[in-house]
Amino acid sequence: MTAQDAATDGVSLSLQGNVAKIVIDADGKHNAIHSTTWRALPGLVEAAERAPDVGVIIVRGARGNFGAGNDITELRGLVGNPAAAEAYAQSMADAMQAVEAASKPVVMAIEGLCYGASVALTLTGDLRIAADDATFAITPAKLGATYLQSDLHRLVAAIGAGQSRKMIYTGEPIGTEQALSIGLVDMLLPSGGFEQGLQELTDQLLRGSSFTLRQTKQMLRLVGQVRTPTETKESLAWFVRATQGPDFKEGLDAFLTKRRPRFR
Repeated sequence: MTAQDAATDGVSLSLQGNVAKIVIDADGKHNAIHSTTWRALPGLVEAAERAPDVGVIIVRGARGNFGAGNDITELRGLVGNPAAAEAYAQSMADAMQAVEAASKPVVMAIEGLCYGASVALTLTGDLRIAADDATFAITPAKLGATYLQSDLHRLVAAIGAGQSRKMIYTGEPIGTEQALSIGLVDMLLPSGGFEQGLQELTDQLLRGSSFTLRQTKQMLRLVGQVRTPTETKESLAWFVRATQGPDFKEGLDAFLTKRRPRFR
């Protein structure tokens, strides 16, 4: 089957033997995620789950970048429109939850830029594999925005509260060695051998018992961590409040005009 097995603007699903590949593709925007992508992801994950031969789901970005976070130009449409902001937040939460809830192992294959909401997406996977020249940044503070409550839960579960604060408060990029040391990624591969290394890892997963992998995945959700919270009207309202505030408007304007934001 080809990459056109299922596709929508910004994301596609291909079923290739025992592997389902979900590819985020926003040409010219470093794979910034559009709302159409968030809305499509649950259906693509469901299709991969239904495919009887698929044992592993791989999520990645096209052309050497995992993703630059949410599409900033689209976020401008949330200013002055609380209903649209809430719907946008809900679509993100639903997409993240769908990936996290997949019964099959999900491998996040990370190259190049991985910023903002794209980092949050990687945290829904089971294994985060990064090329050794990838960079990571959590950037809401540069936009006057916020992560969702569920995003923060996954982040703290992965790297701890202290490192979460550092990444969010500063918004500064980190390299893969630091990302590995704090638990943001699980494995590094040389950029020149990324495809080969990813294939070898996938083959290793497929050689194991699919029952063991699925059952262990389910059990690990109950070991040593609280379940990821489901977003509520109240928690979504925190995201909405940010998008309607002056800092968000200033952050977007600064980003789009390539200047430093002047937050009051």
